[in-house]
Amino acid sequence: MKIARTLSLAAILAASLASCGGDDPLVPAADSITVDDFVGSWTVSSLVFTNNANASEQFDIIAEGGEVRFTVLTGGGVRTWFTFADVDDEWDAQMSISGTTMTLVPAEATRDTGVWEFTLVGSTVVLTDAASSFDFTLQDAAEVAATEVVTATRN
Repeated sequence: MKIARTLSLAAILAASLASCGGDDPLVPAADSITVDDFVGSWTVSSLVFTNNANASEQFDIIAEGGEVRFTVLTGGGVRTWFTFADVDDEWDAQMSISGTTMTLVPAEATRDTGVWEFTLVGSTVVLTDAASSFDFTLQDAAEVAATEVVTATRN
């Protein structure tokens, strides 16, 4: 199911957001962020898709009853759990960080690699993929270009 694939990548990305820093001790400098800065358990509080051609069309998986959790291990191993409607899924991936870009390579070859821009402030991470896609009908229709924004908090 296309929704499950897209959402699974979103959840994994939510675990790994970080931003450019300055003098604020809660905002680390982008070049100092590593995978180990994300070690721990995370809960996604919003997972919003916005239609790139019509910004008024949005869908928030979490607000509509979905649940996404993930755990990041030392060294970048990630386990994600996703539940929405009739989809109940879990998967593993390997995370890497380069500047403010996070990449997740799933263990299963049938899943797509995910790439997000991220910010990390304190125990909250925000992941953004402006080149995502989503089926706003939830009826297995063709996906349209969308921006995906995931917000997660460390437990």
